[in-house]
This record gives sequence, C-alpha cells and structure tokens, in this order.
Amino acid sequence: MNTSKLCVLFSRVLIGTMLIASPVFSIEGDSVSEKQRISVGERADTQSDKESLKEKRARLVQKIECGEDLSEENITLSETERKEISGERSEETTELVDKAIKSTTYYTSHQGCFHNPIAISFLGDTIELEDGSMWGVYSSDRYKTLDWMTGDTIIIVPNDEWFSSFDYKLVNLNTGAKIKVNLSLGPIYNGIYTHWIVAIDYYRNEVVLEDGSFWRMSSFDESVFKKWLPNDTVIIGINDNWLSGANPNILINVNTNNHAMGNCIY
Repeated sequence: MNTSKLCVLFSRVLIGTMLIASPVFSIEGDSVSEKQRISVGERADTQSDKESLKEKRARLVQKIECGEDLSEENITLSETERKEISGERSEETTELVDKAIKSTTYYTSHQGCFHNPIAISFLGDTIELEDGSMWGVYSSDRYKTLDWMTGDTIIIVPNDEWFSSFDYKLVNLNTGAKIKVNLSLGPIYNGIYTHWIVAIDYYRNEVVLEDGSFWRMSSFDESVFKKWLPNDTVIIGINDNWLSGANPNILINVNTNNHAMGNCIY
C-alpha cells in the first residue's frame, strides 16, 4: 500500500473515531434511513442451497463442454446459447454485440448496469450505490476503496469462487479495482434508480421491469427464476462468465438474494 493510501486510511480512521455516531461517510448528500430501503433476502435460500446451485451450474457447464445431453436436467438452451456454445455467432448475438455498450471486456444490453458510489464508510467496509443499495465489503479488499470517487463507474458481477461467503464483486472501471461484496440493504423503495418486476412469464422465461424493459432470462437459471414474483426489486449487473454473449447481464433479485442470467431485448 503506498504512502498516499496510508494517509487516506489514517484520516478515515481518525475521523471515524471522532464521529463514531455517524458510521457512514457521505460523499454526496445525506444518507437515507434503513426503513426506506428494501429488505434483502426475505425469501432467500440458505448458504448450502447457494453452494448446491453453484455446483449444479458447474456440472451443467461441464456437460455442455463434453457435448452431453441436457434433457435429464430439463434444460432447453436457446438457439443463441446453443450457437455460442458451438462457437458460432448467430445473427442475434451479432446484433447484440453491435448494439451493446462495451466497457473494457464487459458488454451490457441495459445501461442500468452502470452504477456510482455515493457513500463509503470510513474504514471502507460499506459502500452505498446511487440506487441506495448498501454493500458489505470483504475485509481484505477494503483498502481498495480508498481512492473511489462519485464520478467512478461501478459494475456488479457474480463472484464464482467456490466456498466464498461473498456473492458478488464490485468492479471500479476507473481504477480497475475488484472487491468482493454482499448485498446488505436493498435500493430505496420506489427510488428514481430503483428497478422492480412488473410482469413475469414463467413459461417463456421473460421478465418486464418498471422502466418498460423486456428481458429474456436463460433457461440455464430457470430454477432460480421460478422463485421470483412480480414487485420483487432487482439490481442490474453484468454476466462476465458463461454464456455472456447470449446473456450479457444478470438481474439480482433483492427479495430472494440471488441472480439469473438474461438479455434485455428492448
């Protein structure tokens, strides 16, 4: 850690000691009370269920890479996903990549995946994003937030590390820092940056959000998606892993505290 970062850390600790009654340092504006935010994980799976789901995803990926049949798993890949797996580039995928916003190596089909930090705790253990969502930071990654600014662009990607107690990573596209996080409080209720589900078609794996965006979710994550309900709050992230060409984004469901891959069609 360089001298400037040590100085910043020391100053935060000093101010934090002086202002212990105010645990969150607001970069911009006043903090919103917890009562105004959506609760996380009202219908959440247990940690063992999450690990089982991660294992299932890994098993499916292995089967696909080995060319095995997925009928026993009740998985029906879309034509776009099938072509991506086989190395082809379908017309739909080409159109998606052409219209997608590209940032470094990340693609998205919806601009709502780009976030900004508006408050960081003195010790870097909590980050608040523009939608009001609060994220708890892994202890070994907290120093990486010392130079984050309100103008920085943040994206949320899944944390695919095995047996990690942290579900996601925040990636600062300005500094390149990646930190492991968990969602501790959801976005502000009915906030201007808050998204929620207004309609679901479980048969076609389709979701409509309050902004009118129409999403097609991957059948790969059907077991997750089937537990979602209208009015559930969602946060838009980026899929930086398997099938990202056909499914460049993830929707993080705050109420169930899980995510599924998908693509915003329009």
